[in-house]
Amino acid sequence: MRVSIHDTRNFAKGVRLLKLAKRMLAITLVLCLMLPLAACGSIVGSYRVVETLGEQSYSIGFRNDDYVRYYVEAALQELAADGTISGLANSWFIENNTYFASRSGALSQFDGIPQRTLLVGADPDAYPLSYLEGDQFTGFDVELARAVCERLGWDVQFISIKSEDAYVELSSGNVDCAWGGLTLDTESTDYVTLTPYLTDELVIITRADTGAKSLRGLNGGSLAITVEQKYMDLLNQDTKLMERFSEIKRLTGGLQALLDAINSGQASAALVSSTALLHYGG
Repeated sequence: MRVSIHDTRNFAKGVRLLKLAKRMLAITLVLCLMLPLAACGSIVGSYRVVETLGEQSYSIGFRNDDYVRYYVEAALQELAADGTISGLANSWFIENNTYFASRSGALSQFDGIPQRTLLVGADPDAYPLSYLEGDQFTGFDVELARAVCERLGWDVQFISIKSEDAYVELSSGNVDCAWGGLTLDTESTDYVTLTPYLTDELVIITRADTGAKSLRGLNGGSLAITVEQKYMDLLNQDTKLMERFSEIKRLTGGLQALLDAINSGQASAALVSSTALLHYGG
């Protein structure tokens, strides 16, 4: 069979177009991964993200007049400089997506560091930042707080609190700092916070095998959330979203309780943080 120059050119053109299409597909996939989880209906483990409701940032709070803030802040700067924080973050998350200012020798500014036990208020349901295994606290924030106290030569004690109770717990002296999966009001004048060290998204998830690929597929179902009022307040801001669900189930037990609810069919979907979902599913 005779092949003309015209045919050869058409073949070469077709190859170039195929390569271009593959390149555009690769770029699209990369951009999709860079967008918020819900933008691509991402599947993480056994779960599908169907909606992103917004962002939340985690901070560390102290009493306005308490000098303990400066010791903790300096210790964090040293731990960031020597790679301790990066190592902890990489062990708890897919990557180090935390932010802490870095400064070697930050503690040398103090003539001496008084000995004490640091009372740390932490959320027992904020997996994987702060949560309970049995009766013991663990998580990224908990391990980091222990590393800070080790650097300062302090003992540490963890006390269960929620974000909305931070001011009361601090002002009463029940805790020295609010730190452990807490989304604090960084503009509050009731207490002082360090710069937020982690930001993630609040997402609605369902089981990947249910067939629901968007909120529309969850119409008439039930949504599981934790008992913290901030999540109920967030939902109440979106009337159309609330109308999709026949029931909002507020559960204790953190992420595991929410996943158990949708795995058992007790709830159609759950509201979780992207950090918790990626750690669990990744």
